[in-house]
Amino acid sequence: MTKGTRKTNRRLKKTVRKTLGTLFLISAIVVAAIPTEGLQAEEDAVAQAAGHTHQATHSSSKYKVTIPKDASEKASLLPGSSTIPTMDTLIPVVDSNATIYTTETNTDGTSYQFAYVNYKNSWCAVLLGYNKNTTLTGNVLDIPDMVNAYIQPTGNQGTINGYVAASKNGQPLYYEALTEKTREVEVQATDPNTGLPLYDSQGKPVMETKTETYKDGEMRPCYATDNAWKKLSLVDFFQKKGSGYSYTSTQAENEDKTAKVYDGFAKTEQPDDQWIKDLDVKYIGNQYLASTANPNGTYTWSVAGDITSKNPLDGIFAGASNIVTLNIGEKLIGVGNYAFYGCNGLNSISFGNGITVIGNWAFAECGSMKAVNIPRECNLAQLGDHAFYSCTQLTDIDIPISVSYIGDYAFAECRYLYEVEICNPEQENGISSSSLKEMGWNVFENDETLYSVTFPDMYSETIGISMFKGCKNLHYVASRNAQFTINSGKADDDVYCFDCFKSMLADDPVNGTFYFEGLNTSLLHTLCRENCFAFSYINYDPTTKLYQKLNQYELTVQDPNVSGEPGRSTFIVDSSNQLLNASVGTGVKTLNIPDPIGPYHIYNISANTFANNCNLTMVSLPASVQSVGDGAFRGCHNLATVIFNNSSIAIGTDAFKTQDFTGTHRTGCTHSTATAMNDADNSPAVKLTFVGEISPESTPYKYAMSPDGRYNNSSQVATYVRYCSGWPSNLVVQYNPEKSVSELIDFPAFTELTKYLNKNDYPYLTDAQRSAAETALTKYTAGESLTEDQQQFIDSALNVTIPEGVQAIKDDLFVEKEKDQKEKTLTIYGLDSIEENDFKGAKYLTGVISYSNTLSSIAKNAFDGCEKLATVEINGNTQSIGDYAFKDCVALKDVSLSGTISSLGNIPFTGCKILDKVGFQGTDYFTCDNSIIYGMNGSAKAKIIECLEGRTSKRVNAKETTGVTEMAPEAFRGCDNLTTIDLSDSAITVVPSYAFAETKNLDTVKLPITCEELKDNVFNGSSIKWLEESSERLTLIDQDTFTGILKDKGDVTLCAPKTSYLYRYGDANGFAVEDTPLEEIYTVIFRDWNEELQKNVQVDEQQVRGGEDAVPPTPLGKTGEVFKGWDGDYTNITEDTTCTAIYEKEDPDAAKLTVTFQDWDGTVIKEIKVSSGGSIADADLPNTSNLVRDGYIFIGWDRPLTNITESFTTMAQYKALSEDDIVVRYINSVTKEVFYQTTIKKGTVAPSIQTPTVSGYTFKEWLPDIATAITENTDFYAVYEASGSNNGGTASPGTSTSPGASTSPGGNNNNGTTAKMYTLTVKNGSGSGSYVAGSQPIIVANDPAKNQQFSSWSIDPANTKIASKVLSATVITMPEANVTVTANYTAKSGSGNKTNTSTGSGNSTNSNSNRRPSSTTTGTVSGGRTTVVIDKNGLSNTGVVSATVNGSSDNFVIKITESAAASEEVVKALMAEYGSDISAIKYFPMDISLYDSTGNTKITDTTGLSISITLPLPDSLITYAGNNKVAGVVNSKLDKLSPKFSTISGVSCVTFTAEHFSPYVIYVDTNNLTAGTIADSTPKTGDGIHPKWFLSMGLACISVVLFMKKDKKTLRKARA
Repeated sequence: MTKGTRKTNRRLKKTVRKTLGTLFLISAIVVAAIPTEGLQAEEDAVAQAAGHTHQATHSSSKYKVTIPKDASEKASLLPGSSTIPTMDTLIPVVDSNATIYTTETNTDGTSYQFAYVNYKNSWCAVLLGYNKNTTLTGNVLDIPDMVNAYIQPTGNQGTINGYVAASKNGQPLYYEALTEKTREVEVQATDPNTGLPLYDSQGKPVMETKTETYKDGEMRPCYATDNAWKKLSLVDFFQKKGSGYSYTSTQAENEDKTAKVYDGFAKTEQPDDQWIKDLDVKYIGNQYLASTANPNGTYTWSVAGDITSKNPLDGIFAGASNIVTLNIGEKLIGVGNYAFYGCNGLNSISFGNGITVIGNWAFAECGSMKAVNIPRECNLAQLGDHAFYSCTQLTDIDIPISVSYIGDYAFAECRYLYEVEICNPEQENGISSSSLKEMGWNVFENDETLYSVTFPDMYSETIGISMFKGCKNLHYVASRNAQFTINSGKADDDVYCFDCFKSMLADDPVNGTFYFEGLNTSLLHTLCRENCFAFSYINYDPTTKLYQKLNQYELTVQDPNVSGEPGRSTFIVDSSNQLLNASVGTGVKTLNIPDPIGPYHIYNISANTFANNCNLTMVSLPASVQSVGDGAFRGCHNLATVIFNNSSIAIGTDAFKTQDFTGTHRTGCTHSTATAMNDADNSPAVKLTFVGEISPESTPYKYAMSPDGRYNNSSQVATYVRYCSGWPSNLVVQYNPEKSVSELIDFPAFTELTKYLNKNDYPYLTDAQRSAAETALTKYTAGESLTEDQQQFIDSALNVTIPEGVQAIKDDLFVEKEKDQKEKTLTIYGLDSIEENDFKGAKYLTGVISYSNTLSSIAKNAFDGCEKLATVEINGNTQSIGDYAFKDCVALKDVSLSGTISSLGNIPFTGCKILDKVGFQGTDYFTCDNSIIYGMNGSAKAKIIECLEGRTSKRVNAKETTGVTEMAPEAFRGCDNLTTIDLSDSAITVVPSYAFAETKNLDTVKLPITCEELKDNVFNGSSIKWLEESSERLTLIDQDTFTGILKDKGDVTLCAPKTSYLYRYGDANGFAVEDTPLEEIYTVIFRDWNEELQKNVQVDEQQVRGGEDAVPPTPLGKTGEVFKGWDGDYTNITEDTTCTAIYEKEDPDAAKLTVTFQDWDGTVIKEIKVSSGGSIADADLPNTSNLVRDGYIFIGWDRPLTNITESFTTMAQYKALSEDDIVVRYINSVTKEVFYQTTIKKGTVAPSIQTPTVSGYTFKEWLPDIATAITENTDFYAVYEASGSNNGGTASPGTSTSPGASTSPGGNNNNGTTAKMYTLTVKNGSGSGSYVAGSQPIIVANDPAKNQQFSSWSIDPANTKIASKVLSATVITMPEANVTVTANYTAKSGSGNKTNTSTGSGNSTNSNSNRRPSSTTTGTVSGGRTTVVIDKNGLSNTGVVSATVNGSSDNFVIKITESAAASEEVVKALMAEYGSDISAIKYFPMDISLYDSTGNTKITDTTGLSISITLPLPDSLITYAGNNKVAGVVNSKLDKLSPKFSTISGVSCVTFTAEHFSPYVIYVDTNNLTAGTIADSTPKTGDGIHPKWFLSMGLACISVVLFMKKDKKTLRKARA
């Protein structure tokens, strides 16, 4: 071989190898992409569907009750002792080689494939196939009682006409088809007269030719489509037997008149040769068929294998969406595994009496099934595992007495199953003869609405509590068998246990009212006692031979600190909520009286019920208790704490006279002698504390805060109950008999907060509260954020609240508590008054706010020395504040006082150095102006109460005191900033004591001409230089008026007329005197904008005499802005002043004129701005079509609206209507606007006008017909049809409203001849108007107030059709009546005085929980950079929420909320899609908006942004699974998305991408449902591996080998 040839070969091999490698690789990819059904491990699949919250719900074998395939499978699945029959003994196993027959196509369009089987000595049909795609009449499937057999002929047997009747031996059948024919024959002629034969002359017969008929025959196949043979007897059919067989016909002839002979055919005289006709249908099998298509459109079938969890949709009827009603024949005995699995349209089933077995998963996942009718008289014995699993709409099922076995999860996930009475027929002699032996695992798991389950009399099995796992509405379980009981997993393992069960039923809707019901002597009763379940007594009455409820409910409570019987207390109530009996365990010290006890409560505790119980130290009374009888706890002398959860409880005489003990002390009593019962001061050794709400309306509180609150015995000193507010404030109040008031005696100081961790001292705190307290202190000290509970606990020391009902405070309490040196605030709802020693000297008090309606006064010096007090707000009904009340509160800067305060003492704010203003809330008594508090006389200032020391202005000018007639003592005391006080315009007659005392910078005081007297110490501590009087009325000067002045008398000038008393007094007492008034000169500076420097500069300075005006300069101007004035008053100058020019941006409309449009009654309709000389365009004019005036028609405006040169008001002009005039209005039925109105004469036709264009709609017609002559006022509605509507949705008058009180424009109550209108009134919402009957207006609830949520619509008349009562935007159908609908609201969960915040936790990357997420209504979910805030009801399990914002790396907050506008847009879009009737559409509207990372600023420019979000399916749509759709709403149209459905931690979820931020809706069309499911396809341990993966990996490996293989190179021999 040449070198070139070898090289070419190598290249060719390499090319071929790589080509094959490529082909193998492509094949591997294609195989891997082939979709397959899941091969999940069966138990894992069940666990996912059931939403388990534990790794196991039972600790024993995988199966408990199932119907195994055969003995071998039984041995591997079930215990050896199991008596459960195997499936092969219940339903025949069809041989893989058996002939499969078919029925003809029945009248209902169905055909079935079946095997002909001899089972238990009886021949019957086993159904194995069904044509699922047929169209059923009325969607009703009747399983036939009997069938006839057909097969597909083979070979030359004929296939043209389809299926042929078949024999028992599987052969096609034939029948003799006769055909009438004619033939020519010679016969002897006859005389026509005599009928005698004719002969010729020779005596020979005369012959003639005649035509006669005869029957020819042939063998034809018995085609199903041929009816000719169907009445034949079974022995009159034929089989083709072949050589050696023939049949001579008795009817058919050959043309030569010989009998017809059929070679190879034989008559069906033997039974096996005969047609299978009227064969009883007894079974629906457990095997599925493989089919082979024939050229003529028929099929041939063969048995392919068993139906298992790996191929559930191979069930004979599985997944058939055309079955709604199923009727099972009387003769059917068994329904096989998965027979009707996933028939999501199946609504109801009726079984015949013959049924004995329903196989595993037989009717599972039939999501629409509501009713199952099983005759009580039938012989049903076995229900397979998961038989009715996830029939989510199933509400009722009767289980007959014949049933022996009910399989695992048989009714699990039947979310609407309500009451189950298992195998209990009408009682005979009081006893039912049930056959029930065993029930499987978790039979009722996750039946969320299941209310009750009653087990039969004869059923004595021990079941697991996991049978009821997830049945969160379960109220009771009843058994009449004394041996029946229930077991549980242990609380510390991972098996569903009693504690899990109790936790589930502790919340809504059961709220702990669950109970078991049984006989007193039953094991179930013992279980309830030992495990603290409520128990209802029943009894067998031998007289009536019936079981009867005794209406007595018992609950045993176990003290967690005392094990066994000594720790058990038992309570029995009756159906009238009366406590019949209470037995307290001998070791019980803390008694938590339970509530509820089953469905009932304890309303009344009878007299002496717990009297003289030595053990009790604490009692908690539930909220249900309404009264405590006389002496109920008398003599419980160790009782230290009583917790009240009902503030209106009635307390009988001596109910808590705990120290009044009689009888014998119990063993171990620590205070068993009179001496031991007393402290050293002869008070009770055990102090009694009530814990509850502090309120003047609280009866326990009133009891404790009265003489009735004494609990000592006659030998002890009087001692009163201490009353504690409990967590988190822990206030303690006690009755003070000396003052006859309730007095706050303790609250927690910050340094004392740790004492609440002591369980013995504060037993009323729960472990959770103590833990919260400990955590709060740690986190607060570290500066970390706190939860609400933790913050409230810290606030108990730092933000103290005195509740209503507390009348007084223990002296110096607050000062004593300041040892912690922590700043604190005070909020007051109570107190009769604030006394001097309540807060005086409280240096760490920073704020006081009062809302008290009982606080009448604040005493003298009440807050004296509260040096950190910064804010004071007094609301409520306080009337007076005493002298110096806030003295030396040097940090006080914010004060607001109630308008009810009518009395202020002397300078209540003295020493408040920075306080410059006091707010008075709408009072007629006081005002504060420029830091001076005035007493008012009406609207006039009458009295100077106090000049605040924080005043910044140094001069009090004359106009500030104009009209003032009085000055309070010390009014200006301590005002060191003041230099001048001018009282010259006032009418004060007396200057009181210390009026100007301690004014270290005061220079000048000018007295009014009315002044007659100066009291003592007026200028004590003042630096007064000039005192001026202009009259001579001052005649009284106290000898101490000038005592304590800071200057020598000679440096003080008294200025007055020389003849005045003041002048003479000064001259005589060494003062400088002057008779010329002081002239004061002040500087006024003007500042204006400098364009060059781009800032304000001084432009003028003027010297102005006191009281005169300055002259402002001409403004310099500022580019683009308009001069508005001067900032600063340049008139009546009394001090140095600076005025700055003010500029504002130019208003483009400032120079425009205003035209005001008014209706005839003066109502302003509209205002329009117009340039001078301009006109108003018609498009800008008010819409006058809505103007209504009875008896008139609008005709125009009263003046021209062109060439406008001044502002003016124009009035609407009307014309009175004559008797012949009628008003016609034209109304847009979509926008609800009246767009035109006019008048015409009676009997004429309304003018045709152009209809307005409405986006998304096409004009359809006028209603009523506009071409009809009319004789009365009429509204014409422009009716539109939604463009592109699926159902031809129409916007009719039902979506419009007619304005005005009446439905006709002229006030006439007649609306025209063809469109009678009815009034819809929407309260708390929109949509009110007048509508025609049958129309469907949208109604929208108003957005709820804070902490409120929409709950439902109430509607009157009640039978009015409404699409949904629970959606805030919905549609009603107007009846022929007026309708009123009201939007109702409820408080959000956790709203109120104490807010509870529900938050879900989840993220977009992981979940570390195997438990189903908590159900929360609203929540905040953070994941990475995106936080999702859900503030909308109807979304539970928010812990699975995740979201990603695409297009940005910034942090965002996504808010999912409910708004009226969004809901209305959703409804409009759905109506545009489905037409006006959307009653079949279930929908969940929501508004999705994007906010910045703070959650406060909404992002309006979302260009380039989208979000991918995962939400749990709304609660109302969970059952519709994958049938749900998702869409945005744009321009009132659905923008349909492509959602993905999944299951996350057992929660059904939907994921979609929102491209815009607007209303969104999750919705489902219930008229178009398929077998929608949601599955978690995540691989699990134990899942099978599909064979395709082995093939794919093999191909890939071959491809790699081919690519990697290297060619051999042949070495050339070395040359010699």
